[in-house]
Amino acid sequence: MRYVLATALVASAALGVNPAQARDIRYRLDIGAVDVADALATLSAQTGISVTFDGPMPRRAISALRGDMTVRDALDRMLRSVELRAVRIGPREYRIVRRNHAGKSIAAPKPVVLPAEDIVVTGRKQSEMLSSVAAPIAVYVPGSASLLGIGTIARDVARATMGLTLTNIGPGRNRLFIRGIADSPFNGFSQSTVSVQLDDARVTYDAPEPGLRLVDVARVEVLKGPQGPLYGTGALGGVYRIVTNRPVLDRVEGASSLGFSAISGGGVGGQAEGVINLPLVSDHVAVRVVGYAAADPGWINDVKGGRDLNRSLTLGGRVAVRIVPFDGWMIDLSAMEQSIDTRDSQYVDRPGKDRSRDLPIREPRFDRIQVFQGTITGSIGSLGLTITTSGTWQVQRATYDASASPATPGVVVPKTYFGGGKHGVFDQEIRISSAPDSRFVWVAGASFLLARIEAYGNLLSGDGTLKGLFSEDRRVTEAAIFADGSYPLAPRLRVGVGLRGFRAGIRNDHFDYMNLVTRAKTLFGITPNASLSYEISPDQLLFARFATAFRPGGLDFSNATTRRYTGDEVRSIDLGGRVKLDNGRLSLDFSLFKTNWTKIQSDYLQANGLTATHNVGRATVVGTELSADWRLSDGWRLQAGALWQRPRLNRAPNGSALPRRLRLPVVPDVSARLALTRDMTFGDWRITPGLSVNLVGTSRLSFEAGLDRRMPARVVGRVGISAERDKLTFRFDIDNILNSSADTFAFGNPFSVRKNRQYTPLYPRSFSISASRRF
Repeated sequence: MRYVLATALVASAALGVNPAQARDIRYRLDIGAVDVADALATLSAQTGISVTFDGPMPRRAISALRGDMTVRDALDRMLRSVELRAVRIGPREYRIVRRNHAGKSIAAPKPVVLPAEDIVVTGRKQSEMLSSVAAPIAVYVPGSASLLGIGTIARDVARATMGLTLTNIGPGRNRLFIRGIADSPFNGFSQSTVSVQLDDARVTYDAPEPGLRLVDVARVEVLKGPQGPLYGTGALGGVYRIVTNRPVLDRVEGASSLGFSAISGGGVGGQAEGVINLPLVSDHVAVRVVGYAAADPGWINDVKGGRDLNRSLTLGGRVAVRIVPFDGWMIDLSAMEQSIDTRDSQYVDRPGKDRSRDLPIREPRFDRIQVFQGTITGSIGSLGLTITTSGTWQVQRATYDASASPATPGVVVPKTYFGGGKHGVFDQEIRISSAPDSRFVWVAGASFLLARIEAYGNLLSGDGTLKGLFSEDRRVTEAAIFADGSYPLAPRLRVGVGLRGFRAGIRNDHFDYMNLVTRAKTLFGITPNASLSYEISPDQLLFARFATAFRPGGLDFSNATTRRYTGDEVRSIDLGGRVKLDNGRLSLDFSLFKTNWTKIQSDYLQANGLTATHNVGRATVVGTELSADWRLSDGWRLQAGALWQRPRLNRAPNGSALPRRLRLPVVPDVSARLALTRDMTFGDWRITPGLSVNLVGTSRLSFEAGLDRRMPARVVGRVGISAERDKLTFRFDIDNILNSSADTFAFGNPFSVRKNRQYTPLYPRSFSISASRRF
């Protein structure tokens, strides 16, 4: 994988050509008799066009489409039988509109303003139009939600997505939370509350979000609220799913990007990306290769003289192969690897703009992730079949100054802590889905998951003695059957029901400086959901949703004792809707929600700085959120969002009421965002300036005694401009334009955080410039 970057970049430079416009190219298409939404998504993937929709697409199959033809011919044939037609609104952009009852096309408006687009989402294991989904889902498309150049990461997704929060320990070490379901700011052994997916692969179990760069990514789907029926144990807060671009079978294409960045008072960095798509066997096999590298500048200084200590180097790549052995069947294989080498932590021991600390040693980290997956899709009669297998391996290593840790038996004067682990997840799933034209839309299947965690911690004393503190080997298995579907009770009323039955097994082998402890446990459970949606009109949908998720318990090894902590459960109710106004130019997405979270598992810091897990009680989260996307006249686009939530711990583990309600860690009560862009044309150039502002309200580090520290509200602004002509794009951005140094995360070192205040300041004002070329 280390040579993928060079391959992709060299190929990008060598194959730069100027193809004809989309309307003149004849493509060799192979689209089966599938649902019209799936057919349009496949056409977009095979030709590179963009398609927007006026409303929910009909749930009807179209005839198969195969042969050499232009995009216009393909769209005309595809939509002829479903009373739709395509209107060109740009060189490679089409808008789908309805025909009237006489069969004649409705006159299309002049393509002055592009309506808020509809998107095909697959996060619920079916292809659905976002506007018709009776559940809270947010979709982030890299490069569209804000003026972003290369190097997009989860932090950028969180800034554009209401309800998505992440900690700020550093790249590859952050925890994701959705809608206030936050158990702990510390990376311990409890299963993550958000399931992170890469296409069909589950890439985390109890590991943090791996800091994947969103290179050659189609979209990120954020499923909000518990997702137990479709995603199994652990998806208490929701799902963070990255959907990559798949190989295109019939043409050579690619892109390359180069960028540079600088930080006020910090260092400089650079980034490079390359993508190449190559057909290997005409109409049957294609390969897509992605490579990238990023040297991110640092901004943390040492009071003794060192500067820019927390700079990091990221290397990554991905290879994907698509095989179409015969009509109606497809095989997708992919492998990816990414490593992050960070020179030092990014916390400081003093507030303000100083951004420096006084520590005797550096605290480097290393993180690597590898993901392998394969998916087979096809048809069994009129039903769809999907078989997917994936394996993920993460390696993490960290160093901390442990001088503040209490003396440990057998260790003289603790000085340096070396810890890390290996995280592995094997996931196998087989599912079938309803026929494309079925009124009863459903998916059902079976899955098996195996997660293994091997962790260790060692102390190096001042006299050079190395002492093993602990090692842990944990194996978790989950076997499950699941089903989810919806049926129309009336022309505009649809009911949905989902259910998952599972068997989870946990085995712990824990060794510390005193003894070896082995424990195993098996449990059975059921997680249901239900929804009811009402379509006021093709552009207006209201829904109510009830959903659940469960997380199994485990063993707590703390202070030389062994205790069991129980599984926790989330039950959530949503009342929401999606509405389009102003002839489809204004899109609104809103929701009211209430979540009850019982027997909460939480990772906590022991007095010696090591992490353990226990149950802390019961919490309630109530909130409301609103997102708007308004495409105004003359190329203006306004995107805005607001979230109010109240995540509070209100019951102790024994069920008694707490004297005061404690805020759940990290997540704020209030957040908001505003982004304004404008598309303009100067000669052959398309110019897009933009401004975005994010507000993040106050939050607390933890509800633990001694660590209930306040993190203040902050406002972050960004301005930028992009210029695009033909296949060439230039971008320039200034982030954190006010150079705020607000404390984003009051934590850095687990061994000294109880004795000293720690601050993780917002990264300083940064400047970035990039150039990209497609071919």
